[in-house]
Amino acid sequence: MSNISFLVIFLSIPVVFVAVDLLDRYLTRQSRYNGQSPRLETLLFLLTVLLVYAALQFGGLALVPAADELLVQMRDIFSYLLGRPINPQPIGGGWLVVISVIVFYLSGLWDYAIHRWFSHSRRFWFTHEYHHLPNQVFVAMPGLAVRPFVVVTSFPATFATVVSAYALLVLFGLPLWDLTPLKILLLAHTFLLVASHSSFLRRWWWIHHGMKWLALTTPQEHLLHHTVDLDGNYGNFTILWDRVFGTYLDPTLAEHQGHSLGLAYDQDFLGTITLGKLKLPESVRRRFQVERYCNIKAEAKAEVEVEIT
Repeated sequence: MSNISFLVIFLSIPVVFVAVDLLDRYLTRQSRYNGQSPRLETLLFLLTVLLVYAALQFGGLALVPAADELLVQMRDIFSYLLGRPINPQPIGGGWLVVISVIVFYLSGLWDYAIHRWFSHSRRFWFTHEYHHLPNQVFVAMPGLAVRPFVVVTSFPATFATVVSAYALLVLFGLPLWDLTPLKILLLAHTFLLVASHSSFLRRWWWIHHGMKWLALTTPQEHLLHHTVDLDGNYGNFTILWDRVFGTYLDPTLAEHQGHSLGLAYDQDFLGTITLGKLKLPESVRRRFQVERYCNIKAEAKAEVEVEIT
């Protein structure tokens, strides 16, 4: 696959899912806010937030090496440390399948570990808070379609995956092949990452029942990760490690139905990229209907409920 083809497919995946999710939102609009659609200025506001978030995301990613550059660099390092020659031929045949499958699930382990113990830690929560901000989970939402601080976790996970790939070659006594064909895993990761947040795909339970046999993270499973009060389903690509470490949440269970989504405290789009130091003024929140997409005033509501009871 050429670099141009790879880039076209890579960019097409989120574009297609944004389109089908927006269609899904339009078809199901009567089920939200008594059928009242968001105002035009609200949609323009969300578009502006998307552009700002995208600028932060791609600016951050530009600071670190791309996956293909990492593959080359790590192959050189392994060759130097082990005193083994580099095989310039790309991996192929049966070994490509074996290495690809193992690396996919290993990459899921690094993703799980970083997501659970780094992103959801108290100290580094600010790097991930924006992703849990929306109280409506669909691909076109800021924080889901584009992620300002994604480089903080994506680069370490990619680095660990590349190291794992070459460590497998050493473990199996194989030549230090060119592993650029494994870039196909990036497409798989991108597809699963975007699909797991798709409101359109969540409507079809046969997708969940089909994906679960390969331990792939389904849209129904990942939705539970975005609830206010449930902790689990940290795997973005595979749910395997949630099952291994006991953090799996089954979306078919009655106790996992009907939970609110988003953050359990007052926050908005500006607050999540300023560590809560700045928030949108009340007038801006009202004008652009921010309450439709963020749980604002959540703490105040909770205090009122306590006083009433």
